[in-house]
Amino acid sequence: MNGLMRFLLFVYSVFLALLSIILLFAVIDDGIFADLLSPLSAVVTNPVTRYVYVGVLLLVVISCVVSIFGVISVGRAYRTKLRKTDIGSVDIGADALESIARNSAMSAQAGIKTVKARVMSGKNGSINVNIYATLYSNVEIPSSMSKVQDRIKKDIERYTGIIVEEVKVRVTRVEPAAARVEGR
Repeated sequence: MNGLMRFLLFVYSVFLALLSIILLFAVIDDGIFADLLSPLSAVVTNPVTRYVYVGVLLLVVISCVVSIFGVISVGRAYRTKLRKTDIGSVDIGADALESIARNSAMSAQAGIKTVKARVMSGKNGSINVNIYATLYSNVEIPSSMSKVQDRIKKDIERYTGIIVEEVKVRVTRVEPAAARVEGR
């Protein structure tokens, strides 16, 4: 889940939670929102619909709170990976993992001009790596990118001890190889 979607989900959840709390106050005291919430007066005065209304609003509040904590915990899961050792723990940030992936891709000698990496959490403590690469035009893409995938997987697992579940390589652009002019 990217940062913008997490932010929008967080704002939406906070908005729904506040709205639900305001509506719960309308049930407690009929006079507070009499003019603004006049359509709810029939619901609030009928004892059966009042309990249904309170139940639905409590479910909305609980789901919003769970959603808020979910968004926060997903963000934390993306940022760090913990590795336990016998004397403590090692916290490896996503930026460090992405840097290892970029360095591995560039050092694979596969004709990559530029590369961007994105690391996401996978199953059972593993990670998934997405690579976005710009290549030179004289590159045999399938075999070279397979070599890059293997290199990234091996390097991350060797340097961090974190299992790499999947490495996806997306070639975003192919640029012509610049001719070099040798001087005298």
